[in-house]
Amino acid sequence: MIRTFVAIDLPEDVRADLVSVMSDLGREIRGVRWVRPEGLHLTLKFLGDIDEKTVPPLAGELDAVARGCRPLNLSVEGLGAFPDARRPRVIWAGLSGDLAVLGDLASRVDRVCTSFGVKPEKRPFRAHITIGRLKVPTMVNLNKELRNKGFLATEIVLYQSELFPTGARYTVLNRSILGHKGE
Repeated sequence: MIRTFVAIDLPEDVRADLVSVMSDLGREIRGVRWVRPEGLHLTLKFLGDIDEKTVPPLAGELDAVARGCRPLNLSVEGLGAFPDARRPRVIWAGLSGDLAVLGDLASRVDRVCTSFGVKPEKRPFRAHITIGRLKVPTMVNLNKELRNKGFLATEIVLYQSELFPTGARYTVLNRSILGHKGE
């Protein structure tokens, strides 16, 4: 069994801006475990543990979903927290742009994964990039300036996630190109 998720990668310039924001926040907020730069991504679906034999057929189905979706224009915009800024457990960067199309893509990815025995998502999809997790909720001020970095999402990625004391390590299992008809 391998732990997996489906996500959209972020360009290096977007990651760099988020790292800068995390550094600024880190001077003000204690007890946050910040996401490493290489771990920053936009999760579409967390699958959890799946059988390794599932990867090839699942990858094929994800390729089909991706072919039916055009590349997405997205921008990083604003900070927020789950469940809220008064008692946050997760600090995130929000997104703007093709959010309706992104939500539809996440829904289609969820349906495909469900067909492979993964539990369907019960919560509505909320486009965000997790940047930090708090062990102990503490009030935070998230009024930070973000550079509203726009980017074009051109693929979805099936990742394996391995957990280590130093943090998670992600390995690409499959890349599915958005809008690619195979020509």
